[in-house]
Amino acid sequence: MRGPILELSDLPMLTPSTDGLPDPVIAVTADGILRYANTRASDVLGWSDVDLIDQSVLDLVHPDDLNLAIAAMGTVVSKDYGELLRIRVRHGRGWWVHLELRGAVQRCDDEDLIVLVARDMTDRHQLDLDQGDVGVLRSVMNRMDAMVALLTEDGRVRSINGAVTRQLGHDPELVRNRSFLDYLHDDDRLQVLQSVQAIPPNTTVNFEARLRDAEGEFHVCEFSVNNLLDDPVLGSYLISAQVATSLVDARNRVEFLAEHDTRTGLLNRDGFMRAAQQMMLAGGGLGIMVIDIVHFRSINELYGEPVGDAVLTAVAERIDEIRWPELITARFGGDEFVMAVRSPSDGSIEMLRERVRRDVTAPIAVGEQEVNFAIRTATAFEAQPQGLDSLLVSASNELMSLKRRSDPESGGISFDAINERRAQLDQLRNAITNGEIRPFYQPIVDREGFVIAVEALVRWVHPVRGVLGVGEILPLAQMAGLAEAVDNRVLDLALEFAPRLSASGRDVEVHVNVDPKVIASPSFGHSFLDRCSRAGADPAQLVVEITETDLLAPGAISLANMERLRRAGTRVTIDDFGTGYSSLSHLLELPVDGVKIDRRFVAGIDVDPAATNLTTAILGLSKSLRLSCVAEGVEQPYQRDRLAERGCEAFQGWLYSPAVEADEMLALLPRLSQPAAEAPQPEATPQLDS
Repeated sequence: MRGPILELSDLPMLTPSTDGLPDPVIAVTADGILRYANTRASDVLGWSDVDLIDQSVLDLVHPDDLNLAIAAMGTVVSKDYGELLRIRVRHGRGWWVHLELRGAVQRCDDEDLIVLVARDMTDRHQLDLDQGDVGVLRSVMNRMDAMVALLTEDGRVRSINGAVTRQLGHDPELVRNRSFLDYLHDDDRLQVLQSVQAIPPNTTVNFEARLRDAEGEFHVCEFSVNNLLDDPVLGSYLISAQVATSLVDARNRVEFLAEHDTRTGLLNRDGFMRAAQQMMLAGGGLGIMVIDIVHFRSINELYGEPVGDAVLTAVAERIDEIRWPELITARFGGDEFVMAVRSPSDGSIEMLRERVRRDVTAPIAVGEQEVNFAIRTATAFEAQPQGLDSLLVSASNELMSLKRRSDPESGGISFDAINERRAQLDQLRNAITNGEIRPFYQPIVDREGFVIAVEALVRWVHPVRGVLGVGEILPLAQMAGLAEAVDNRVLDLALEFAPRLSASGRDVEVHVNVDPKVIASPSFGHSFLDRCSRAGADPAQLVVEITETDLLAPGAISLANMERLRRAGTRVTIDDFGTGYSSLSHLLELPVDGVKIDRRFVAGIDVDPAATNLTTAILGLSKSLRLSCVAEGVEQPYQRDRLAERGCEAFQGWLYSPAVEADEMLALLPRLSQPAAEAPQPEATPQLDS
């Protein structure tokens, strides 16, 4: 390592002998005008002393160090020798040289000059950086998500960070010193080159371009380029980039939606007109077919809008699946679909019509019901089409004529069926207001046959059809938008029944079923407890049942409501357990107090090994988690016995009693509270859905 910088007292007078010194030596006037520089100074700084003599050296000092240099020159005359300074000076080729220097005043040729002896510390400065924070910064740069590269002034890659390798697969060693333009798409190079060359110093420009990965694939990237060529440390273009996947996806989505129907994915009117126009310009005959769904409005009214949407989706999918040479399909809106096909004769469009009739009109299943529907088709054909508009008008006029004649091309839904269903919907609306919708109560008993709870089950006491179960009520209620009204009616009456049970002197809980959408309402917890208070019901007497499949992904509001009920004493149980996808971990996370084994597994006891094993597992799981467990659908004594052998503590089903009205349940309580061996068995009657 070299020794300390030469002391000024050791420095000979400014003569040619100073050229042999190992350190740069310069002499300047008090205002910075250069009078002398030795050979070493010219070598280190890349100056031509011919060019710089009688010029100000302050013009070469880094702007950030200029004030320090001026201050030092102003005070050196009052000292025996100057302070040790560190400044940056521009090299003749443009980069910055780090100097450590000391100055003193000497008399030369009748002129007082500031003689500066310097040492080149550039390499040591870089070493210090490398051994300090630069290591941390490099680690950060290599781990950041954004891609970063440094480019020389002529566009060669100095270095890249780890993100470039992770995302594009480029080897840093193979990339170094290669032109950055080599990695851009041919069509983007000129634009990028012009953009970068026009960037002023210390200024940033943003643009998009396609960047090639190591496999040769191109990716649209968002670039930010900063001209830091004047920076004393970087002296480069700083480029940061990220693959614009979301931006490209969004643009593609916008472009897609501009010409496609959002509901079905088929072409919309604009997309169809463009594609059909190109088909027409290609020459040959052109056929147009317009399709609509017969009585589509009545389907919505009969089954509800969700079923109508399902029919629309099914028609769109079936139309889209038809494979036909040079065929274009679109949805113009509502239930109107359009096809265009290039054909030499109208025979082809008629063949396509028959294909559409056959493939599109099959019934669809929505939930547990089958929906039948019909379609109308109208066509137009021109061997030498002059325009699309005339063909579309011709086909549309034919379709309107068919509608006026009301002659469906296939069976479809009869008006009698629609009118009958409408009448049923009206009857349901009236049933809610006139008290025909009410809860019936089915007992839940313990091992000894004593009633420990009752479940409120919705029933429709129809004046003509008798007592209807949930299977008859729920589909109608959902179609008419009355499901919430039915649930509220049953819940209010069940809450009113709870105090009557308590007044009878029996400690009997009341189970009520609550829709998951209601539980997800922010006001449910408060509303439920308020309704209990108004009905005079003790919240601790209530048990809220929620179907297992509705608890697979409960939101924060649902969980908060469940916790609020439990804090008030109301228990929460999972209904129909075993039919969904709950796991041990799921049960541990849910704020529930019990489960109810679905009737299908109870029916399979000693009949279906899988049902038997699953029932045994549920009973063991509930016991280990200290959850109550009720077996639903117990109809035979052997089912009760097998369940009891496996540890079941509570039973519900026709073996004990069907669901009955409130007054009848109060009358049955004493009889149903006899020990199981003595309790009389109910007569077998047709079972209603729970």
